[in-house]
Amino acid sequence: MAPDRKKDRTARLQRTANVLYQYPEGLSAKRLAELCGVCVRTTYRDLMAMHEIDYKVWQNEGKWGLERGIFLPPLKLTLLEAMTLFLAARLASRYSDERDHDIESAFSKLAAVMPRPVGRHVTETIASMHARPEDARYARVFDILATAWATGRRVCIWYPWTGNGATRVYERLVDPYFLEPSAIGHSCYLIAYCHHVNAIRLFKLERIQEIELTDQPYQIPEDFDANAFLKSSWGVFSDEEAEVQLRFSPAVVARVKESTWHPSQQLCQLENGYADFTVKVAGTVEITPWILGWGAEVEVLAPPELRERIAATAQRMGALYSTATAEGTILQGQNVPV
Repeated sequence: MAPDRKKDRTARLQRTANVLYQYPEGLSAKRLAELCGVCVRTTYRDLMAMHEIDYKVWQNEGKWGLERGIFLPPLKLTLLEAMTLFLAARLASRYSDERDHDIESAFSKLAAVMPRPVGRHVTETIASMHARPEDARYARVFDILATAWATGRRVCIWYPWTGNGATRVYERLVDPYFLEPSAIGHSCYLIAYCHHVNAIRLFKLERIQEIELTDQPYQIPEDFDANAFLKSSWGVFSDEEAEVQLRFSPAVVARVKESTWHPSQQLCQLENGYADFTVKVAGTVEITPWILGWGAEVEVLAPPELRERIAATAQRMGALYSTATAEGTILQGQNVPV
């Protein structure tokens, strides 16, 4: 096939796919030909050709369409939009601790439409991910969940539950509502309606042992809002709401002020240079590591149970390093490398 003819055919197939994407209920070959500006015979040839590439075409009762969730229309990005996606690419590369071919493919396409100096950095970001280990099970779980979410089909998952010192794996039928990455633990979570408990639950993708896509359709309730669901969470977990009160030392107050750590936060500057930080979160599990990360520059004022937990952790750390320092001093006195 001559280069020009091949280019024209590729553009025509892309245009056909774009039109079909706008009509999820499908179109007759005649109507599709009219919208694409070609004859019906050409349309039939193009539909057959689309089976041989990445487009998943269906036919039913004289209508043709694209399988939901498989095809996405091309993006036209401004420079600033492309730069925003570049930053997202960097974040994704830091979030994921395993190799993900879909991320690499998406970033490769992004690099192709960005200015060369920036595009090269995206390419280098992709290259840095090649050496990471692959997890075929996780890739399969993510692929099926993405398909289920996009096509509105329920999935069966086999998920572990730990209780009374034992771990058991249970089968659960769930309706995927949302996928949310978490910087804590480099993990990704599924927000889904669980038919086992008849309530919305969180499932960590890395813990899903097995998954199957069903033919059962579902609809996400119109009143479900992922942002509202996660609003009180420090990360993704939802538990009993607690008001956390912290006092930061003058050494780090400026750094604390630089960021909005949570939508509910309130910061009160004190005359002595300290600052009181108050936030309402859905449970204190995820905020605990963040508090510990500030070391001795922050004091927990409330709630009492969190203050006690942080104090106990600090005591154990003090004992650990006190022992290590003592042992190091003795070894150094014996001229033994430490």
